[in-house]
Amino acid sequence: MKATLAAIALSAVSALAAPTTQPSPTKRQDAGHPYTISFISLRHLTESNTYNFQFTATNYFDNGDPHFSTTCQTAWNPSVPAGPENPQPCAYDAFSFYFPSGIQTLQNYGLTLVGPNGTVSGEIVSGPKYQCGPYEGQIGGIDYECKSTNGGWFVFPLV
Repeated sequence: MKATLAAIALSAVSALAAPTTQPSPTKRQDAGHPYTISFISLRHLTESNTYNFQFTATNYFDNGDPHFSTTCQTAWNPSVPAGPENPQPCAYDAFSFYFPSGIQTLQNYGLTLVGPNGTVSGEIVSGPKYQCGPYEGQIGGIDYECKSTNGGWFVFPLV
């Protein structure tokens, strides 16, 4: 019995002293990419004939570890998305965003995010990380949806 307790105690101490094999958090590519854009949802609401756009922006420490995230959202009628002259604030108001060239197609559009570590800009393009199609969810009044898929997130360079 003493040998069994000693073996258990030795095993527990060894486990505590062993280096962790937990994966480290996802890091951005480098200091020129201070934010990621993820959890994108763009839906067409049939009753009001408007589009609702939402995403999560994540800010990073200089070492690349995630610092905090905020949700960004806007809605517009089909002809007037948020442009550079009318940036939309995010939930954390140190961030705002806009579509630099408007939105000509839901499958491919530019997005600019302004935050405390600078401004990033890039393209959201239909592919393995972002897909569009008929809405298949349970909420009524939505006929079309584009969303990030397969855990897809976008990293844009500083401008």
